[in-house]
Amino acid sequence: MFLLIITIYLVIISSNANERLPKLWNEAPSSISDYPFVKNDSTTSHLINPWLYLDRLGLYKILIITTTPLMPFCSISNASNILFGLPAQFSWQFDSNRLFSNGTQQISIDSWWASANYYLSVIPFLAAVDVGIIQQGSFQIVKQGNFCSNSDECFRQVPEAMIKWRQFFSNLSQPNYCKNDYIDDRIIDKCYLNPMWSAHVASIEHALPLIASKVSLLPSYNEQQFGLGWANIVDFLGMSRENTNLSKVNIYQDEFFPKRMLTVDDKPPHCSDLSKTVNQALELLFSIREEWFPELRILWKRATCNFESRQDAQHVIETVAISKSTAAAYYSEAILKSYLHKCDQ
Repeated sequence: MFLLIITIYLVIISSNANERLPKLWNEAPSSISDYPFVKNDSTTSHLINPWLYLDRLGLYKILIITTTPLMPFCSISNASNILFGLPAQFSWQFDSNRLFSNGTQQISIDSWWASANYYLSVIPFLAAVDVGIIQQGSFQIVKQGNFCSNSDECFRQVPEAMIKWRQFFSNLSQPNYCKNDYIDDRIIDKCYLNPMWSAHVASIEHALPLIASKVSLLPSYNEQQFGLGWANIVDFLGMSRENTNLSKVNIYQDEFFPKRMLTVDDKPPHCSDLSKTVNQALELLFSIREEWFPELRILWKRATCNFESRQDAQHVIETVAISKSTAAAYYSEAILKSYLHKCDQ
């Protein structure tokens, strides 16, 4: 009985740790009305500056609060919301100084990571406003450089990303969307993760050419290689339809993401201040040549063509940096199931 109590306690502690909220989450705006007022002639609106950490984090927080009731599988704590992967990644970028904030909350326009994230924060937020998911009053977004700052501008700049995010939020707004008596993993995969990942990948794909000049501003070749490699890997995560709830993303980030920017002297797997699993993940990523990705995408598309195969493909991602033999076994299972079961249309 004593051992049972201890086990339950450890599970609760572990769960709470995995549901760790993004940095300064409780301080971020919870609604548009929490942003400061600004006057323009005879009108007033709320001013959102996405180049301030808390302002951009607030966009995510509003999305999480607004969409959680629209996802029937979400827990009351919001932690099951599949959009939580976005602010969790943003928080990791902030903590590791990849936003070039240097101890402040000011996000640098020169940061490649911050620039890529712009299209995963402002774009979905504007799309949610467009379809009426967010209805909290008028606002304007501070414009910097060539970054779009309103719906019309963003539709002209990254139309496919805007269309796909609008579709995702439009689905959520329909009362009978994907109506089912029981919401299981298959329904979450088909109705929620599929359109969300389609929008996510579109944001990255169309952002990369727009921010290409900022790659050289990253502090080392290793960091450049890591950033561009990670942008490629996102496509594979999308095809496997990884569940990006808060707990799962925290686990992945703790296990595989470097907590600092990489330097010219880093030689994975021999970075002494990084964990073994982070070293292994970096070594694997650095071993993949850029020209291999098109062929790898073709192979991965087959291995993730249906729900059954995607379950094993997700295990490939979880294990490949730690044990290539284990990952190969899961990949073989994924390929087998891609032929045993009908591929998605």
